[in-house]
Amino acid sequence: MMYVLYSLMTSIALMMMFLKHPMSMGFMLIMQTMVIAMITGMFMKSFLMSYIIVIIMLSGALVLFIYMASVASNEKFKMSIKMFIMVPLITLMSSGYLYLFGGMNMQEESEMIIKSVMKLFNNLSMYMTMMMMVYLLFTMIVASNIANTNEGPLRMKMYE
Repeated sequence: MMYVLYSLMTSIALMMMFLKHPMSMGFMLIMQTMVIAMITGMFMKSFLMSYIIVIIMLSGALVLFIYMASVASNEKFKMSIKMFIMVPLITLMSSGYLYLFGGMNMQEESEMIIKSVMKLFNNLSMYMTMMMMVYLLFTMIVASNIANTNEGPLRMKMYE
């Protein structure tokens, strides 16, 4: 299962290079977030951090989606033929690579995390928890400064 998730993560990351439309990039960002959350949950044997990652990234991606839908609403979305050719090729290459070099030391690290009593606040995940707390605080401060009631929204409508 982990090989499939790693190959999917690699192929999504490589596909991002070929995308030009902001909506498709946002969709790939959401897909990458879901895959990384699944990998994190399976690795730590606790899906609490994965749930927090998904909530944070989806809320930010939905704000970007609303903004881009209002700015680039009439832009055409085209799928190139290169994309249809590259997706299976990239997936096969990344799955082959991960099959050859995948099973290095994942088992030992996974067993060490399972033996921990407090999975959320142990030494291995304490830094991730603290970084998420700082990120949420920073995001809250930035959002409250952007949404200042005196200055109004980012794009004001002018009625004449």
